[in-house]
Amino acid sequence: MQYRSSIYIAALFVTSTAIADTPPILFKDMSEAAGVSDMAVNGSGPAFADYDNDGDLDIYVAGEALAEGIENRLWENDGTGAFRNVAAARGVGNDGSLSRGASWGDFDNDGDQDLAISNMGPGPGRGKHIPTSVYKNLLTETGVADFEDITRTAGIMRVGNEEDVRVGGISDTGAGVAWGDYDNDGDLDLFWKCADYDIENALFRNNGDGTFTDVTEMSGVAIQGKVLEANSQGAPNWTDINNDGWVDLLITNEGDSKVLLLNNKNGTFTDITKNRRGPTGLAFLNPGNANGACIGDVDNDGDFDFYLPTADQANRLIISTLSEKGEVGFDDITLTSGAGDPGGARGCTMADFDNDGWLDIYVNNGGLSNVLINDVITNMAPFVQFYIAWEPATNKLYRNNRDNTFTDITDGSGAEGFGIGSGVGAADINQDGFPDLFLTNRTYYSSGERVNIPQRNHLLMNQGNENGWIKVKLSGSMSNRNGYGAKVRVVSGELVQAREHTSAHGYNSTNDPILMFGLGDADTADRIEVSWPSGAKQVLTNVSGRQTIQISEPQG
Repeated sequence: MQYRSSIYIAALFVTSTAIADTPPILFKDMSEAAGVSDMAVNGSGPAFADYDNDGDLDIYVAGEALAEGIENRLWENDGTGAFRNVAAARGVGNDGSLSRGASWGDFDNDGDQDLAISNMGPGPGRGKHIPTSVYKNLLTETGVADFEDITRTAGIMRVGNEEDVRVGGISDTGAGVAWGDYDNDGDLDLFWKCADYDIENALFRNNGDGTFTDVTEMSGVAIQGKVLEANSQGAPNWTDINNDGWVDLLITNEGDSKVLLLNNKNGTFTDITKNRRGPTGLAFLNPGNANGACIGDVDNDGDFDFYLPTADQANRLIISTLSEKGEVGFDDITLTSGAGDPGGARGCTMADFDNDGWLDIYVNNGGLSNVLINDVITNMAPFVQFYIAWEPATNKLYRNNRDNTFTDITDGSGAEGFGIGSGVGAADINQDGFPDLFLTNRTYYSSGERVNIPQRNHLLMNQGNENGWIKVKLSGSMSNRNGYGAKVRVVSGELVQAREHTSAHGYNSTNDPILMFGLGDADTADRIEVSWPSGAKQVLTNVSGRQTIQISEPQG
């Protein structure tokens, strides 16, 4: 026992020394200066995109319009670090909606970003019903980045659902939405999640002509009957778990196990969650109240790992063992990793905040869900009963120790973000090469009146250090224009990193659409390798750092 203790103390000393020798990760709250603090708006999460193609990032925040002036926000970046809300002017205010997440995607491959917004029903005492909606960006057609609601004409309605036809879109309680090209035909399909335990999620296949078809049943993604509580909270997670070039799907639920679906490459999926032998997703059986997942290669072994923010227990860190064992499998290393915070997480994001070449983790906490919503919000239907977080909590910033363990460095980092947290995303807002943070919080309303401590958004600007970096902007041709599903590998000396381009993560949030890589003390990337969903591969060599490289997929 004494020998093992000595090893532990030695390992702890090495880790502590490594952390001490690394530049600190520091943030500064610039929310008010940037104009996005937005007190008392009940946002679900940020979605980043350059919607007007002017070269800087804009931010869409979906919210629950439960009081006057509390509608969705489209924060337009003026290029100087300031933002103004243009949602109503651009046609994406989603006025009167109860929004739960948004996802940007160029579904018609015309070079501008379209927008899908997941909405709930009208709620107690409200007559207006705004369904889950899809907005087409008109920038390419008109030269002005206004949006047109094309939900009905595009057919974003479930097959045989008369209520969807009546309201002109998905009428039930949306809990998240994300674009992904599951059939690798070069255009983006749409997955919608439902928060009602007895109502199915939906997958819409892009027909390539501006319309969509509900393929939920025939594709095998339906989960009713596979879990008892099909309360599918958070963003859908499109990710390639076996590195075969076809995106698979993780569906997170509150109060029941997650469902991991393997893409069969023929338009159908197979549930591998309960397989006792590979391919297996047994590690996802944990019944915690997960709100989506954050996915990234935290151990730099070339496959993709999962961090599950759970509102009722310790967050889970699940490591893929594909590279070690040669088949799909996962290990839950929550206890040994040090990243299993039980703070009532809703949102999370992965990014290399210190640009040392290893992904760190940020968690947006909201306190444990221990207050019955019916006790604080009047006129709730008696069949709608669930628990919410009522007390604020402190967020967590975990630095990667490069050995499958993490260190909590929150205190003094400027990223504490005390509040009733919901979503969070990482993006290089000021284009200095370091990931910044935008996080949203919950404010509760009853009959239009605020009933808890007002919350606000936080824009936390990374103060950076001397480490190098490189960013990769993708543009598909045979693959979808966004390049969703593409994988990028960056080699710099012994440092090898992999990123996967996805449209949404965690609690209905997105990260920077330009992939970010830290280079540590290097100034050059020896190799940049891109694997496109079409099967095309590209290699760039000896690329100078501290710049954004735009990589376009070759034709043919």
